Amino acid sequence: MSQPSTELFLSRTTLRQIEIMHALDHHGSMSKAAKALGMSVANVSRVSKRFETNLNVQLFEGDGRRRVLRKEARDILGLFKALHNTIEDLRPRIERLRIEA
Repeated sequence: MSQPSTELFLSRTTLRQIEIMHALDHHGSMSKAAKALGMSVANVSRVSKRFETNLNVQLFEGDGRRRVLRKEARDILGLFKALHNTIEDLRPRIERLRIEA
């Protein structure tokens, strides 16, 4: 990915997208990820497609009903898993600051 497209991807990526991609990687299916996140499968699918478009990389394969993560995409999502974990570590710290303020 060239520098301009990387910047474009990062500017379009939300924390919610990272959370959803992490759930897809962790649960292995759209329906399980949707259930864990309290979302519809359609919304999870829509977000994952937008994420792929922004990244300009095909992460999933299959038809519209059954999309599975490509083996080659696991390492990319592994990096997002680390980012997701960092974000999760921030949550209690932010809450402590809110309480103290």
